[in-house]
Formats: sequence, C-alpha cells, structure tokens
Amino acid sequence: MLSLDLPDADTADQVTKTLASFKVQDGDRVRIFPILPYAQQAIYLDGHVFRPGKYGYREGMKISDLLHSYSDTLPEPSRRHAEIIRLSAPDFRPAVIAFNLDEAIKEDPRSDLLLQPLDTVRVFSRYDFEDPPEVTISGEVRKPGIHRTSGDLHIRDAVYLAGGLTPDALLSDAQVFRRQNGKTEVASISLEAALRGDPANNLLLQPKDRLIIHRDLTKADPASVKIEGEVERPGKYPLGSSMTASDLVRLAGGFRRSAYTDLADLSRYVVQDGAKIQGQHEQVEIAKAFASRDADVSLRDGDTLTIRPIAGFNNIGATVTVRGEVMHPSVYGIKEAERLSSVLKRAGGFGPDAYPQGIVLSRDSLRVMEEQNRVDLISRLQSESANQPKYKPGTSPAEAALVAQSASLQQQQLIDRLKNEPPVGRLVVRISRDISKWQGGPQDVELRKGDIIAIPKRPTQVMVTGQVYNPTAVTYQPGKNADWYLRQSGGTSELANKKSIFVVRADGSIIGREGGTSGFWHQSVLSTVLLPGDTVVVPEKLLGGTPVFKTLLESAQIISSIAVTAKAVGVF
Repeated sequence: MLSLDLPDADTADQVTKTLASFKVQDGDRVRIFPILPYAQQAIYLDGHVFRPGKYGYREGMKISDLLHSYSDTLPEPSRRHAEIIRLSAPDFRPAVIAFNLDEAIKEDPRSDLLLQPLDTVRVFSRYDFEDPPEVTISGEVRKPGIHRTSGDLHIRDAVYLAGGLTPDALLSDAQVFRRQNGKTEVASISLEAALRGDPANNLLLQPKDRLIIHRDLTKADPASVKIEGEVERPGKYPLGSSMTASDLVRLAGGFRRSAYTDLADLSRYVVQDGAKIQGQHEQVEIAKAFASRDADVSLRDGDTLTIRPIAGFNNIGATVTVRGEVMHPSVYGIKEAERLSSVLKRAGGFGPDAYPQGIVLSRDSLRVMEEQNRVDLISRLQSESANQPKYKPGTSPAEAALVAQSASLQQQQLIDRLKNEPPVGRLVVRISRDISKWQGGPQDVELRKGDIIAIPKRPTQVMVTGQVYNPTAVTYQPGKNADWYLRQSGGTSELANKKSIFVVRADGSIIGREGGTSGFWHQSVLSTVLLPGDTVVVPEKLLGGTPVFKTLLESAQIISSIAVTAKAVGVF
C-alpha cells in the first residue's frame, strides 16, 4: 500500500507538484481520509427519513435544528420513539438516548435535546413497533390473500387491491369479519352498493379485518339441460330463457341422418314439497315442434331430451367378410337378422376343397371379451404368484426354493404365451357341406356387422402339441383316436400332465378327459376318434403353487391353445 501525505504547511503549488508526481495506475483504489478535527464536527441522521447522511455540527444544535418537521421523515414515522446514539469519551462507547419525536419536532424541551459531535439521530417507522395494517380478502377475487394497506382502506379499495372480482363473484352479498374486544363481529353488506361507493355498504376496514366475497352459484353452476342420442353434438347446455326442445336440438347441431324425428323422449325432475325429487317422462313430437310453436315444449332445469335412432339404422352399410374356400370370397353387405347360410349361398357355396367343419367365425365383440379375459387372467396369475404354497413336512429349504423357482419360470412362460397369442374372437359353429341340413337351425347364426367368415381347405393332418417327445403334425388316418396320434408323436414326456390332456376340434370346441382337474369334460379324451384339423394338447405338469394358482395355470394353458386350431386349419 502506498501513502501520500500533504502537510498543512505546504503551499498550494507544493500540493499541486506533489500530486502531479504521484503516478496512479489502472485498477488502483484511492482512499482519502478525513481531517480528524473536521470529522468530529459532524452529526449523522439515519433510519426512516428522506435524506439520511452526515450533517455539519454547530454549538448549541438541537434535534429540531436537524428535523424541522415531518416533511423530513418518510411517511408514518414512529412519533413516540426515536433515539440518539452518542459516543462517549475516551473510548467512544455508544450510549442510547430515547426521545419523543413528536415533542422534539414541536420544540418541546423535554425531547428537543441538545446534540453533541458524532451523535447519530435514528428515526423509526411506526411499523417497527406495531403490526402493519393488513386485511385478508378471500373468495372470488383475482388475488385472494393477506394485503397490506396504505392509509384508510374501504371495501371498494380492498377489492381493487386484490385484483378485482372474478366473473363468478356474488354481488348481492359479502361479509366483513372483525375481531374486537375478544369477540368476532360480522357485518353483511351489498357488494354491488359498496363498489358504487355507497357509504352504508362501503365500510372503512380496520387492520386484521377479513372480507369474504362469495361465489354466485347461478354462474358457477347455472341451470342446464342435456340432449342425448342422434344429434350432431350431444351433451350438456346452459338453459336459456324460454328455451324449448326445438331450440335445444338446433343448439346441438341438428338431427343426424339416423334420428327418429317423430317422437323424442323428455325426462324431467320435479321437487315435491322440498323433500324429494319425482321423475317424469313424456313424449315430444319433435318434428312438429320445428314447424309449430304449439307442439314445442318449454324446458326446465335438469331436463334430458333423448333423440332415438331409427330402428335398424346402424345396420345400413353393415358388411361381413367371407374368406377361403367359397366360390366367390369377398366383402358382402348384410341386412338385419341375415344368417350364415344366406351369406354362404350368396358367396356361391363351398368350393370343392372346402372343409366347413373347420369354419372360423370371428366377431369383434367376442374378440374384445377375450382380450379382457386374457388381461384379467394375466393379472390374477401375477398377483396369485405372491402367495406361497404349503410344503409337505420334511421339505428342505433347498427343495422348496427349487420348486418355487421352477413354478415362477413356468408361470412366466405361460404369461408370455398368453401375451403373444392375439385373441381370435371365435364363435363355435358346427356346420356341414350340405347347407340345407343346418339352414334355419341353431347353427345358422345371425351375423353381425364386421364378422369374418373363414372356410379352410380340408386339412390332411392332426396336430399333436405340448409335452410330447415330438410335437408335430401327423397325417390324418380315418378312424384313429387321440391315443394313436399321441403315440405317433413319441408319447407324453416326463413333464406331461396326463390327467389334463384335451382335444381342440377343428370347429373350436374342446373335448377333455372325464374326471380331469377341470371338472367339465364328459368323455374319455384318449379314446376320442379324431377328425382332420383336430389338435391334441398335452399340458405341462404344474410345478407347485396354491390350489387357486394351479387352477389359473390350467385355464391359461387351455386359453393359449385355442388359437392353435385356427392356425392348424390354415385360416390365419
């Protein structure tokens, strides 16, 4: 650090020469110390004032000479309390002298004290010693909460301080809560009148008051009516003054082509004696309502108008797809209640290589149901796997762990198979080549929009799958039973669940062993004579788990095998 002294004895020329010879470089910091005798002839003003800082001291100076009036202070100073911080010799230890600011400005000798050099006069805000004036504004304003006021605040001022009203504010009523003398007082006012400046309602608020502005329920939940059914924009609409049924239809975009316009259904609800609601229904001649005001119906709050569809309109443009071994496979339009035999005849009947016994009729609604059942089954399998089975006495921890690991692996494999087999949505139908034999009977099912009819070629094999030594397709031999085809595939493996073997017929029906674990089979499966396209399924032996878990696994094995038949007959 470099220093530069300018003695008092130097002349002005000597001072100028000394300053010129002292070179200042970029980045230097120059500090000029005060002349001590002059520094001690000063006083300081601090705090809640307009011009805090250092002021010159003169002998006999008082507080009123420094603060002439309240114009020298910031708004709302503390009138009752201010301080002089005085440094006492010889160690300049500070001492605090309190005085009344109001009396000092008025030159009252009790508070207009004499000042000494180096005194600091500190002025405080009134809110350094008392809570600031705050009011709470809640409810339907844009900025609800605690707001600090400036001066006198009326209700109208408070509303604008909180950002103004929301669109849903109730104008007819508001409340002011005031805590006074240990009690809570409530004043109800007309907010609309207060906003106009009415003195009786535009009350002067006090600190800690709470203003509550309510929501207008007629705006937040206005009267409404609903329209459903065959209109362009069905839904809920505000109830207009003198709105009628025809007005509501127009508001909803008008009728669709499918609308039945002779009669509409009107449901309405009436409050009886203020205690219960009674429902009523009536028919509206809606087409006439458009032409004649006399036929129209005035609507009430809560009414529901339903425009019904023309019977059978949804079947307009309905089609089914016919694939495979028919003379003319294509997409065919269908009429209401048209049956399978009719469409097959329109498709030219069966081709020479057709195998009607293996028909696959897929339906969208069944596919959706199968998908939901599959998702539910996977969910139940995953949740049931957490339940540990009870082991036989004497089972070692190592054996129990091995069984649990094997069961978990088996479960995961089955879940993966379920996820990877898309639902077919198959409706089991048993028909023959001669359409006249089953036409009009139970198997001549009504068709639905979007149905897919697949007639496969006559298969030449029987599939054997699952826990056999050689899962394969075996050439069909007339008169042979399931046991014979099973032996052609090497027989069952050590992991086979022999009690649960089942056959999936080419038509999608299932034959299982009587008395098996599933309990719904009605004949011995191994003695069943098989037909072309049938599939023999040998399930895997279940490796542990609770009884419920085993039942779920058996169901999963059956479901995962259903799609195999459709693939085996060559349709999908």
